[in-house]
Amino acid sequence: MSIRTIAVTTLLALSAVLTGCSSNADTICDHRKECFDSNLDTGKCADTINDWVDDRDTDDRKDAVAECADCAADKSCSEYLEHCIDECFVIP
Repeated sequence: MSIRTIAVTTLLALSAVLTGCSSNADTICDHRKECFDSNLDTGKCADTINDWVDDRDTDDRKDAVAECADCAADKSCSEYLEHCIDECFVIP
């Protein structure tokens, strides 16, 4: 296997991982804006979440963000409060 093939494979895998984190953070922030603060800057919110994950880069933090986003994705604001507070409470 050539170095070029390895480099391309590595870059594709890394971008898939980063896109997943960003997408989860975007989902959480969009829900926060819709349900709690219509003036929320969703870009800064997502950056804060991604920085929190990157700060320790632990699977626990990545899993927490993914679980919160999965829970929030198909919920109304009232359902979000009722069903997702445990999953989302630790997310900054």
